[in-house]
Amino acid sequence: MRLSRVVTMVALVVMTAGGWALAQQTPPTEPPATAPTAAPATAATLPTVYMEAMRIQLDGKTQYAGNVTMEFTAQGGAPKLVSVNVIPKMSDKEIAQDVYKNLTLAAGPDFKVKHSGARVTIERANKKGPTCSLKITNLTVIGVSFLIDKD
Repeated sequence: MRLSRVVTMVALVVMTAGGWALAQQTPPTEPPATAPTAAPATAATLPTVYMEAMRIQLDGKTQYAGNVTMEFTAQGGAPKLVSVNVIPKMSDKEIAQDVYKNLTLAAGPDFKVKHSGARVTIERANKKGPTCSLKITNLTVIGVSFLIDKD
C-alpha cells in the first residue's frame, strides 16, 4: 500500500463555562518529506498436506445456487479438479452424495471413497498406495459448511 499523504484528525471535547465545545486539529498542509513505500504484496503458497485417510463433513442447507471446486492430488500425481454444482434448498446429504460421485471418479482405484449421510471419507486402498491431498479452491455455497479433517 502506498501512502502519498499522511492525514491526522483529532477531535477533542472540551468543557467550557458555557457548556461543551468541540475543538479540532486540522491536518498538515505539506506531505512528509519521505513517504514510506511498501513492498509489493505476493501471494502466499500454502504447503500441500498428504494424508492416508481424510473426511469431508458437510453441515447445513443451501440458500442459493452455487458451486464448490476441490483439488484432489495423489502424492506424486497431477492434481485433479472435482466440481459440484448446488441448487437452492439442497441438503448437506445431497451435496455429499454428489461430492462422493465426483471424488470417486477423480481418486481412481488407488483410493477407497465412502459416503454416509453428510460425510465422505477417502483412504488408501492398500498400505503401499500413495497418500492424498484435498483442497477447496472455490466455494460459493451459502448456508453449508465444509470441513476437511483427518479421519
